[in-house]
Amino acid sequence: MQPGRTAVFLINLVQDVNILRPLVYMATRDFGFDSKLLVSTKFTGRDLFGIWHRELEQMCAETGATLHFFDSDWEAHGFLTGQGIIFAASETHLPNHATSHAVFLHAPPSFLRVTLQHGFECVGFRHSADHVRAHGPTASFGADIVCAWQEPDRLTAMAPSQRSKLLVTGPSAVLQLPSGSVDEDPAAPGIVCENLHSVRLNGAGDFKIEFVDAFAEFCRLLDEDDREVVLRPHPGGQYVLKNKVALPSNARINNAPMYRVDLRRFGYGISAPSSVLIDMLMAGIPTAVWRDQAGGMDAGNYDGLTVVSSPGDWLDFSRAAKANPQPFLDLQQRFLDAQAIPLDPAEVFSRYAEIFEAARRTEVRAAGAVPVR
Repeated sequence: MQPGRTAVFLINLVQDVNILRPLVYMATRDFGFDSKLLVSTKFTGRDLFGIWHRELEQMCAETGATLHFFDSDWEAHGFLTGQGIIFAASETHLPNHATSHAVFLHAPPSFLRVTLQHGFECVGFRHSADHVRAHGPTASFGADIVCAWQEPDRLTAMAPSQRSKLLVTGPSAVLQLPSGSVDEDPAAPGIVCENLHSVRLNGAGDFKIEFVDAFAEFCRLLDEDDREVVLRPHPGGQYVLKNKVALPSNARINNAPMYRVDLRRFGYGISAPSSVLIDMLMAGIPTAVWRDQAGGMDAGNYDGLTVVSSPGDWLDFSRAAKANPQPFLDLQQRFLDAQAIPLDPAEVFSRYAEIFEAARRTEVRAAGAVPVR
C-alpha cells in the first residue's frame, strides 16, 4: 500500500502567503495531501500588524493544514518526515532567500522540492536593470522543479544550469481570483500601489521622495474634483505605514492581502514597476506605470503600457480612464498577449496538478531494497 503524501509549504516572507495559498487548497482538497505550513520565526517579525498570521490560521482552519514554526534549517528538517513535496515562493542562493534555500538544500530526498516564480520581474527568472545591479544577472535554486510564468526565451535571468528544472505553470494567483460580476460604478476610486522598498526605488535618485510627493500632489488635485483615491502598501515593504507617512484626507489605506482585494471595483490603477501591474491588467482596469520624471528608473519590462510621471500626468490619466477606458484596455490586452503568460485558471490548475500527481507517484526506497511486484 502506498504511504500517504505530505505537502509542505515553506513560508519566510509575508508575500509568500499570497503565492502559496492556492496550492495549499489544491493539496488538501483536490489531492488529499497531509499539508503543513512551515513558517520561519523571521516571518513573525515581518508581519508587523499580524495580518498574515491570521491568514495562516484561517487557511489551516479551512483546509486542515497544520501550522509549525522553525528557527533554523535543522529544526525545519525535523518536520520533513515521510514522503511528499515541499513548495517555496522565495528561494534562491541570494541572502534575502537564505532561509528557504537552506531548508531546500537539507531536505531529505523523499521530498520533491518546488520553487515558484513570485512576480513578473523575479530574481532568477526575469531581472530589471536594478535587479542586475543589486543581485547580478542570474541566480540559482535549490529546487528540483522551478515553476515559471513564461517560456525559457523570455526568462532572461534564468541561468543555463537551472533551465533543466523549468516548468511553465503560470502564476498561482490566477487560482484565487474573485468571481462573479461587478457592477460598473462611475464613482469608483482609483488605486495607487506603492513598492517603495524595492531595489528599483533604492537606485540613484530620490525615487521614494518623488513618488510620495507626486502622490500627495495628485491627492490635492483630486480633492479639487471632490474625488478620493486608495493607497495600497506593498505587503512586504509597508513603507508608508512603517515610516508613518502622512496621508491627505482624501486618501485611504487598503492593506488587505491581494486575494481579498477585488481590483475590478476600482476605476483605474497606478503603480511603480511591480507585479501588481499584472494583477491590475488581469482585473481589466485602466492601468498606468509610474516612472520618475528624469527617466532614471528602469521600466523596460513594462514597455507598451501607459506611463505617468508628474502629478499632472496622474490626473490626466485618471480622467481619461474614467471618460473612456477602452483604449487603455485594448493596449493592455495587447501587452498581456505578447507576454504569453498562461492565465486561464483551468489551464494553470492542470499544470500544477501535474506536479502533485508526480509527487504522489514517486516511490522512495532504501538503498538495496527490492520493490514488491
